[in-house]
Amino acid sequence: MKKIVLAMTFALSFLLSFSQTYSLKGYVCDALSKEPLPGAIVVLGPNEIYAVSGRDGAFSVDLPGKTPHTLEVRFTGYELLTTSIILTSDTVLHFHLETTSYSLNEVVVHGKNGHGRLLSAITAKEIDRSFFMKNNSASFSKSLSKVAGVSSMDIGANVSKPVIRGLGFNRIAVADKGVVQQNQQWGADHGLDIDQYDVDKVFIHKGPMSLFYGSDAIGGVIEILPVDVPSENMVWGDVSLIAKSNNNLSGITAMTSVKRGRWFLRGRLTAQRFADYRVPADTVTYLTWKLPLYGRRMKNTAGQELNAALSANYSRENISSWTHISNVFSKNGFFPGSHGIPDLKRLTPDGNSFNIGYPYSTSNHFKISNGTEIDWDNSSLHFDIGFQQNNRAEWSKFHTHYGNQAPPQVSPDLELSFSLQTLSVNSRLSFGKDSFWTKTAGMSVEIQRNRVGGYSFLMPDFERYTAGAYAATSYKVSPKLMLTGGVRFDSGKLNIRGFYDDTLADFLQLGGYDADDVRYYARRADALRKNFHSFSGALGAVYDPNRLSSLKINIGRSFRFPTANELASNGVHHGAFRHEKGNNSLKPETGWQYDLGYSLKNRRLNLSINHFASYFPNYIYLNPTGQWSVLPHAGQIYEYTQSRVFLAGGELEAAYRFTENLLLSANWEYVYNRNIDNGYPLPFSPPVDMLLALIYSNHGKGPLIQYSASLENQTVFAQNRIANNEEKTPGTSLFNLLCSMNWKVGDFRFFTDFQVQNIFDTPFYNHLSYYRKLNIPEPGRNIQFILKIPF
Repeated sequence: MKKIVLAMTFALSFLLSFSQTYSLKGYVCDALSKEPLPGAIVVLGPNEIYAVSGRDGAFSVDLPGKTPHTLEVRFTGYELLTTSIILTSDTVLHFHLETTSYSLNEVVVHGKNGHGRLLSAITAKEIDRSFFMKNNSASFSKSLSKVAGVSSMDIGANVSKPVIRGLGFNRIAVADKGVVQQNQQWGADHGLDIDQYDVDKVFIHKGPMSLFYGSDAIGGVIEILPVDVPSENMVWGDVSLIAKSNNNLSGITAMTSVKRGRWFLRGRLTAQRFADYRVPADTVTYLTWKLPLYGRRMKNTAGQELNAALSANYSRENISSWTHISNVFSKNGFFPGSHGIPDLKRLTPDGNSFNIGYPYSTSNHFKISNGTEIDWDNSSLHFDIGFQQNNRAEWSKFHTHYGNQAPPQVSPDLELSFSLQTLSVNSRLSFGKDSFWTKTAGMSVEIQRNRVGGYSFLMPDFERYTAGAYAATSYKVSPKLMLTGGVRFDSGKLNIRGFYDDTLADFLQLGGYDADDVRYYARRADALRKNFHSFSGALGAVYDPNRLSSLKINIGRSFRFPTANELASNGVHHGAFRHEKGNNSLKPETGWQYDLGYSLKNRRLNLSINHFASYFPNYIYLNPTGQWSVLPHAGQIYEYTQSRVFLAGGELEAAYRFTENLLLSANWEYVYNRNIDNGYPLPFSPPVDMLLALIYSNHGKGPLIQYSASLENQTVFAQNRIANNEEKTPGTSLFNLLCSMNWKVGDFRFFTDFQVQNIFDTPFYNHLSYYRKLNIPEPGRNIQFILKIPF
């Protein structure tokens, strides 16, 4: 009996040794920024035990000990992490996930996220919230300029617009959650009206995307996607405080998200206020005027912004529907020396660098949209509908351009106003989404109405109607080779209201001008009814010889319809110091383009090389006529015309990991273009740019959980290839210091981001800047601090 008891005791002890459980606690975070990733899914085999990380990136499960388990960590937009573990005690692990933008692996991505992705073989760069935390700059476009192939056209310290491979203005489409942003992007001094703090995931398509987006996507698309929805019910949010030294900016942005059952809600508020910004110069020179900069401040460049956004998602087994509402408001002063004839009196300090006097601009962009996707039997129907209203006004103390002009009785200091309303509808039907052959058919309709006002005139009222339909397909020839292609047809109609300026006609007649000159200048806009049609298409291939590398090629034809200002503008463009004249004989701009890309990824090296070339038989641009305008303060007449243009270049991105903690990254970009008809380069051509960064990250001690520090060097080469009437821009070398930290004091957790931009206060002239013509350097040294508090 004693032997039996001993045997049973031994057997029970043996079994208990295998059934004993241990606690596995883990933290999931971004490999570069070290920010936690809430909502990451952790799967443990072989019993398929699931866990979801919380707001601080933490998860906890109990597992049988001394037994091998497979572990997978999944998070949308990040590389899948797979490993195996055997627990012999309670264990704490840290998992660092790498994003696709960080890995530089740019193969075609498709899937479901409430806004189904479109298949294309052109270069597509994915970036997420951690990118904007690390590369936070003055605006959304300026932050994106850290991506190879992307530049920003700046207007002072806080207003900018994106440029992809040398193409900007209406050649770049910004698709915000399924709806293309429309906000008078034709103007060099008009910003993008996007709150960068409300952006969580972006795909930058560097190349022609007319197949999917129609006109205005001839140079690329910046695609802003909705936030990922966690699988579990939770409430979370964050508050960030922002401070910048160069223009004394102070700001706050707050977000709250709620997931309950099938519903998800998210809201964000952002407010910022800033003073006149500083430059590393005491004077600037325009023509023969030498303008002083008191205290090295650009007087009247202060501003403010207030943004609000609300998103709601309803999802179930086969449907996902998003509704987005946003309102972006900004008020920005213009440097007095850049608006009209420079006046030394207006540059004298008024004692308050936060004052916003004349001239200044206001912009208010309201947008509401819905994107819904329905899935069934390996097929899906996706549609977006959106309404936008963009109101922009430029204010300047009334100053008559003609001696016989009286100030308006209402809003006498309103120089220019533009009110643009846009209704957009897009739909897409896809078949065989999870098979080797995917087929997609789509259509889009857009209706625009623009009204102008003010005592000055630049462009007329207009209505614009466009509609397009396309068919696209992707065919997986083998596990290594996929072919893509499609065709599209678009039709557009533009109605422009004529305007004859009687006041100007009387002024010119009193000045002794003949009847022909009077008609030429006083006919500010011809009444036009234009109809346009165009085809576009693309063929591409993605070849993955192994899991480490990928080769992509895309050849396509894209197009862009002429805009109202290109067809019918006729007036003084202040700041550009010229008279801009439209050309009503312009045809749709077309381009033949090819892209070639190769990427390689292994344990230490991530490499991406891209080359592109384009030929435009009828590229639209502003051409100096050699004729001087008779209008006061107007300067030379520039007329829109069309020419043959060749454009080529490429980008190289590389990251080499010396150790688990030390990384060296390098980005290089180059753009070459040429107007074949006159032999000059195109205006606003970005120079060669190279960015090097040495990044060190590690776990901290005590309250400092994790940290990351990097030293950057940006070398901008001289731009000596300039368009007619442009100025050469010297090169420079800038140094930046960045440090991100993850803190925990008791149960209180927070993050800090500290940056010193342009450490040595080096003068730098941006060849794409609105202020370049005045020889005004970019903002000087800037110390930036962001405190982010999650809850």
